[in-house]
Amino acid sequence: MANALVPTIDAFRVPLDHTTDISGLQRLLREGLLRADDVIAVTGKTEGWQSGETSRLDADQAIRRFLLDHGSRPASTIDQVPMVFTTGGIGILTPHIVVYTRAYAAPSTDGTARLAMGVARSDLIRPEWMATSRIVEANADAVRAAAADAGIEPGAVEYVVGKAYYPSRQDFADARAAGHHIPELDARKLFRKASGAAGLGVAVAADGMAMPAADAVGERLDLWSAKVAVSANEWEPVGGDGPQTQLMVFGNRVGAGGRLRVGHAAMADTLDIDALRRALQQAGLDVGPGPLSPEHRARIVAVYVKFSVPAEGRLRGRRQIVENPEYGNQVKAALGGMFSAFLQDNLVWISGSATHQGPAGGGTVAAVVDVS
Repeated sequence: MANALVPTIDAFRVPLDHTTDISGLQRLLREGLLRADDVIAVTGKTEGWQSGETSRLDADQAIRRFLLDHGSRPASTIDQVPMVFTTGGIGILTPHIVVYTRAYAAPSTDGTARLAMGVARSDLIRPEWMATSRIVEANADAVRAAAADAGIEPGAVEYVVGKAYYPSRQDFADARAAGHHIPELDARKLFRKASGAAGLGVAVAADGMAMPAADAVGERLDLWSAKVAVSANEWEPVGGDGPQTQLMVFGNRVGAGGRLRVGHAAMADTLDIDALRRALQQAGLDVGPGPLSPEHRARIVAVYVKFSVPAEGRLRGRRQIVENPEYGNQVKAALGGMFSAFLQDNLVWISGSATHQGPAGGGTVAAVVDVS
């Protein structure tokens, strides 16, 4: 039918004046731009920067309460909405959220692809999977499910943003008491396995990589995908039934409606600011080396950056003081300045500790832009 309506993704970028700030969402609601029942995913940069802080949890719960209060969906449905927040609101980065909606509208009239987006959660993650390839399989299955939700093939996935789970010491103790053999894993290696299993899950599902051996997870850093930004945290009492990987998949599909497209690029190292230009061009903006013009800046809807510390403690051959316990946050602040200067805007989602997510010592970049 010529007048058939198609799934249409829209997105709204909202600065946060405090962690539980929903005033921007309320304004969008009043202006008729946002329907709570259309929200399918949320990403955010929150202000916390110290261990033990709760900014991710606080923002998550405030937004789920907003969706419950202003929509008709039950709490059990809202619990399944992926919400992926990264902390470290440091340097000039400004806390903010990006809210993604899916409704139905006419397809784009120019015949070009528009943003398609799907969401999914993995099976409940078991602690004993961390020593096997089962954790990669579970994440790959979730990518395929999210791609199906978006109406695209897994190979058409352009980028994946998500949050993975890694077990606590108590989780491991309970699993061992139940008879499961799990090798001892220090905190750093465990994090690399949990986060890396998500990166490799995307590589398997979206890039066609063969299933890696269990001992490659977190170790074979020559295996990676440029299409992923997934962090790992101990399970937090947010949405969902229990410890799962929650994912949102971005792609471009001919026949979709709306105004948005997405593009991505691999970041060779933490000085590779040109990766942002490449991602913006892939998304459909004809930009130069930067800074962005006001016209291009107005078209930016979301920017995602996932980075790792320099391989072997050297950045383009020059030593980095990686022994400094604040080094990761300092790099995040530096990248925040670099990307903000290019964009002429400091609403950037930046997450560290990339494993199998871009080349070692580098990372990934993605941009969602308005091409209407």
